[in-house]
This record gives sequence, structure tokens and C-alpha cells, in this order.
Amino acid sequence: MPTGNTKNHIAPHLLIIAPAEQAYQGLAWPLLQAPVPGYRLTWCLSVKEALCQGRRSNFDLVLLADHFANSPQHNYLQQARRLQLSIPLIVIGQDIKPLDEDRYIANGAIDVLELTQINLSVLRRAFRYIERLHQRDNQIANLKLIDDQTGSPSRHSFTQQLNLLYDQASNSNQQLGLMMLNIDGFKRVHNALGPEVGDETISKVASRLQAGLESGQELARVGDNQFALLVLGDEVDALLSKQIERICYLHQRPYRVQGHNLALGVSIGCAVYPDSASDMASLVRHAGSALHLAKKERGCTHRFYQQSNYEDAVNQITLEPELLSALRQEQFVLHYQPRIDLNSRRIVGVEALVRWQHPQKGLLYPDTFIPMAEKSGLIVPMGYWVFNKALEDIKLLDAQGYELNKIGINLSFRQFQDDTLVPTISRLLSRSGIHPGRVEFELTETSVALNEQHVSLCIADLNTLGVTFSLDDFGTGYSSFAHLQKLPISTLKIDRSFVQGVTDNPDDAEIVRAIINLAHNLRKDVIAEGAETAEQIAFLERNQCDQVQGYFFSKPVPLPLLFKQLKQQHQPDYPKQDIAQHKASIINV
Repeated sequence: MPTGNTKNHIAPHLLIIAPAEQAYQGLAWPLLQAPVPGYRLTWCLSVKEALCQGRRSNFDLVLLADHFANSPQHNYLQQARRLQLSIPLIVIGQDIKPLDEDRYIANGAIDVLELTQINLSVLRRAFRYIERLHQRDNQIANLKLIDDQTGSPSRHSFTQQLNLLYDQASNSNQQLGLMMLNIDGFKRVHNALGPEVGDETISKVASRLQAGLESGQELARVGDNQFALLVLGDEVDALLSKQIERICYLHQRPYRVQGHNLALGVSIGCAVYPDSASDMASLVRHAGSALHLAKKERGCTHRFYQQSNYEDAVNQITLEPELLSALRQEQFVLHYQPRIDLNSRRIVGVEALVRWQHPQKGLLYPDTFIPMAEKSGLIVPMGYWVFNKALEDIKLLDAQGYELNKIGINLSFRQFQDDTLVPTISRLLSRSGIHPGRVEFELTETSVALNEQHVSLCIADLNTLGVTFSLDDFGTGYSSFAHLQKLPISTLKIDRSFVQGVTDNPDDAEIVRAIINLAHNLRKDVIAEGAETAEQIAFLERNQCDQVQGYFFSKPVPLPLLFKQLKQQHQPDYPKQDIAQHKASIINV
């Protein structure tokens, strides 16, 4: 069957495919002699001849003899449907049976006509109907190109433009930049204030950002809260950077929508062909990868694609399905970072930190796999494994006479969502025989703030078991003081970002002093994290910090090395005063 183009014909073209039989000649010959005014007509005696004609001409309507539609050797009507032929097709014939008529319609014919029914008036009506179909198809095509909420080009339009500009860039040695934007916070607005406010908000966002683009540039809406921009030219990196600066400036003002002042963030990811992408698919993929990194930060943030970013993303994808098997095969191990009492200069506690001993990739640190475990929910069974393993290791230390006051274990927000958290902790504690008071769960302000009421209830239940709690990274969250009032916190851990600045940043030094005084006034212990220099240790000691934890004394170590450190401090000549000597006595074990 011929394949035709039905767009924008001045004179619609009719194709008749019928054998040289008298009945069909009676139809075609008068039309050829006196054609329908304003229309063209071609008659082919075979499908093969029609295919040849189709390569040279475009047709708007096909009249196909049922002789070909019902051929036992070749069902051309069915083939036309399989090939998704876009030309309207009417089957014509004599004495067509009702069952055949139904089959023709089912196979894609728009109508079935007896030869005796066909005349000039019928053909005119058929062409008028087809013209209306063309108009409808054009309207549908236009709707596909425009996003109805924002008036921006749609994802379909963006794909067409991407193909066009990519070909231009490839043939002209120009660069093609792709910028992908995510409107941060839009989904929260949509869910909290309703779809009407959401639709108006995204429309205002699109209008404001479009107004800041260069002439000829169009921002396409490619997702609920995502837009894309293509930039063709030379030195595209500089053009994109300039556009990013403009977008962030325009977007920083709140949006006024139905009485609400809405502040939204925007994350931007960029990639450039051929600099950071070798083809069109990798251009889209790399811009998306850069956007993913930008979304991890707050405010108006942007990232340009770098190969190392892609490798990290691929690494995450390949590791994720291995997490469950790693848990089952006990590939996870615990390392312990000592807590040093500044008065006695001895190890009085440890923090348990999980590592993944990957069979091919070696030792992997938490930032490689913990986010995946949080996302998948595997952090819950992993957390129970960590707790149980830590209790077993403490028993081994006790058996050697190295009894530690505290062991710190991290709890994530996902663990608080597990209904069996409290009974499972209770059961594992009872089975271990370890006194609950020696266990200290370390909480982050983020985990508490995500669902403060529920988490507070869980903490209260755990507190009845006798375990204690510390507040990790203290000073970095917005609700630190509220948590001190409401939760049974016994220890504050000063965030390393403050500790590392105490010797050269007066503000950090003052913050650390204030936290230490606050903790002591509230009768709480205080631990400084991230202590790495003798000067930092001296500052903490002068300001009466209770304990320190950091690389100055020891990085996190496996259990056998912790055994050696504890054995060393039990020696009679173990140094008690000199900081440098004390450091050496621990880290050189």
C-alpha cells in the first residue's frame, strides 16, 4: 500500500485500486473523464502499481477493491493497518457480505461501499469528511506541542527541537547545551494548597522564567515541576552560566498566588555536546545526572556535568541491588571510633560505625550505601544488625576486662517508622546481658524533626528500657534547643564544623564555648567531634569539654585494633598528661 502525506494539499488526491473489471471500470472511467471539481484522481490496476504511484504522489483517500482486501494470498487491508497507514481507506465492491464488511472495518477501513452507491456526491462528502479529519489531526498535533497549563512548549515539542538542534550542532561543529530545571517545593505547594493553586503557581513560574530568556529561546515544560532549555552556539558554557544567573535572580522573589506568598527553590543541571556528551542520548542523561546532584542542595543551585559525577551515579545503580545480598551474607562490618575523656586521657566509650566489606570494591564507607539503604528501607534490618553486632563486640571487650562506659549507635528516621523498634531493641538487650545504660543512641536533628511527635513517643518508650540518648551534630539544626527541652537527651555532640574552626575563627570558638556551658548548665555531658589538632584539643580542655572524638586520637578502627588500644592504656607507663605523647600512644598501636 502507498504511504502518503495528508498535510496541506491544495487539490485532494483520490487513489482507486481496482482490477480491470467492467464493474470497476464503470466507476472509474466516468470519474476520469469528468473528475470531481477541485480534486485529482489516479486509478491503479494492482497494489504493486499503487505502491509505485505512492512513491511519486501523496494521496488523501484510497478506494480499495474488495478483491484485494479479501485476497487469500495477500490481505492488503490488514497489511495497511499493521504498517499504520495514515491515509483513510474505503473498501468498495459488489454484493459485500455483512460479515466481510465487519471484518474490513475491524482491519482499519473507515467505510465499506457498494459500487452502486458511489457517485460524485458521495465522493464530495467523503472528501469533506477527510478534510475535517485533517483539521482535527492538526489541532491534536498542535495540542501536543503546547503545555496547556503554562503555554510553554511541551515535552513532545522539546523532543522535536532537541532532534533538530542536535543535527544542526553535529553538521556545523557548534555546541549544544541542555539545561534542565527542577522547581523545588512545587509538589509540596500542590499537595498542601491544592491543584488550582499548584497550576497557577507553575504557570507564573514559567512566565517569569521565560521573560528572562534571550530572544528566540523557549523554556519547555518536560515534567510536572521540570523545565528544559536548549542553547545552540559557541562557548555555550558561558551562555548557560549567564542564563543560570538570570534565572536565579528572577526566581528568588516569592510568587503571589491566591493570597499566598510562595518561595520556591530551583535546581539546575547542565550538559554540553560535544564537550561533556558524545551523542544526543548522553546529553539528556548527563544533564539529568547533573540536575540530580544539584537537587541535593538547597536554594538556587546548579551543576555542570562531570565524568566523575556520572561514574558515582553508575556506581550507586550497580550497588543498590547488592545491598540485600550483602546483608544476608554479612558483608557489613563495624569500626569503632574511641571517645577520649579529657581528664583521664583514656578511652571511655566508642561510636559504632558501619562499613561494607564489598567482595570486589573493597571497604566502602557509609556515604556510599546508607542513602540507598534509607531509600529502600533496608536501613531497618541493617540497623538491627548493627545494634546486635555492637552488643556482641562489647561482650567480647568485657570478657577481656576492657569495660567501656558507653557505646554510641546511630538511629535513623526510617528505624523510628518500624513498629517493632522498641520490642526488638528490648529483646536484643535482654539476650545480650549488657546493661541498657551503657547503650547510647545517637539522634540527628533531621531524624527527630521529620515527624517529631511520633519520634518523641518512640524515644520515650526506648528510654523506659534504660538506654540513653545523645544529640548528634548539635548546633547545625534549627530546633536544637526545643529538642533539649522535650527529649531525654543526656549528651550533646558538638558538630565537627565548629570544632575545626575554634583556633582560627572567633565565631566558631564562641559557639563551642556556649554549647559547652549550655550542656553543663543543663547537667548534660558534651563531646566534641572532629578534633584533629593539638591546638583544638587544648582549646577544648581549657573550656572544660568532657570528651573528644576525632582523628587526632584515632580514626574509626576494627575491633582487633580497638583491643590493642585498650590494652595499651592499661599499661603502667601509659601517659596521662602530655597530649602529643597520648596521641602517639593510641594511633601507633
